[in-house]
Amino acid sequence: MDEEALRQDIAARKRDHIALARHSNRPKRNDFDRIFLVRPALPETTSNPANTECDFFGFRIQAPFFINAMTGGIKEGDSINQSLCRASERNGIPMAFGSASFVELNPGSLKGFVEARELTSQPVLVNVNANTDSGIVKLLVKSLDPIALQIHVNAVQELVMPEGGKDWRWKEKIGKIQEAAGIPVIVKEVGFGFDVKSIKELAEMGVGAVDVSGKGGTNFCDIENSRRGKGDFSYLSECGFSTVQSLFNARFARQLLSIPEGDPVPMPDVISSGGIRNPLDVLKSLALGAKWVGVSGEFLSTLLESGEEALAEEICEWKEQLSGLISLYGQPSASSCQQIPWICDVELESYAKQMARLVSPGEV
Repeated sequence: MDEEALRQDIAARKRDHIALARHSNRPKRNDFDRIFLVRPALPETTSNPANTECDFFGFRIQAPFFINAMTGGIKEGDSINQSLCRASERNGIPMAFGSASFVELNPGSLKGFVEARELTSQPVLVNVNANTDSGIVKLLVKSLDPIALQIHVNAVQELVMPEGGKDWRWKEKIGKIQEAAGIPVIVKEVGFGFDVKSIKELAEMGVGAVDVSGKGGTNFCDIENSRRGKGDFSYLSECGFSTVQSLFNARFARQLLSIPEGDPVPMPDVISSGGIRNPLDVLKSLALGAKWVGVSGEFLSTLLESGEEALAEEICEWKEQLSGLISLYGQPSASSCQQIPWICDVELESYAKQMARLVSPGEV
């Protein structure tokens, strides 16, 4: 396939993703419904609208959640990113662009990202795939001034995608992108979650954060399967770890890294995303150990169905409600929410117990 045909193919795929994500049936229930926070009847707190504020890679933001990566590089995606950036600016939260790796094949697509970037003074994240050339990474960092770089890893999606690649040897490539970026790197799944071993390996590589992006929200197996002419992959629809299971896995990885084996290895910051439906899911994520929470499907649905103003208002409402929830559960700030006690149902408890048996020093 020549370069022009490849550009057209990728652009068409991006349009498919927007259309299919818009009409995808995200589950009404997910593993966040299996987590129960212990609410003190005597919280001994007062309402404080500033209690949601926190640091994001050294930048002060108004809430511990952000608009996670969705799209970009085509006209439709650029329009969405402009709306997302304006909502980011109005609400004082970060915003992540969808994959910008397309710039390598179509340099003109950088303009749309730049024009959107100019609409917010808030931190932005730039997203690339692990195969992106180091020179393109440097160009994106210089042009878009991101506070961190997301590298998405998406083996399940690539397997099901009709045009998907089958070379998933990514660790060395991630290391090269880290070196080229010169800013913190976030390694992000796309809805299939993270296992213990991979989180531990990324910690040993020195990545800044891991975005677990577990199942429970937009399902890219289903989206890519619907784009196939033949070769049904629907049996992989439930492949991977849920967001809650992935947060458990991050806790196990932290335990492994705390075992003395020479120089200590710091645990990356953990980002919870995948199936975040409301401020209570945000609070549960924080209680389970996430430092920040990324939201994609819920915000995209609001934008496409009700418009930019409705999205900005929804984000404002989430901030206000999260502020109340933090106080309701007896905490002074978002950063203290990891102290909230929690319990889970027997299914998640069984998962945790079985995973704990698998985890031992040097072996997961």
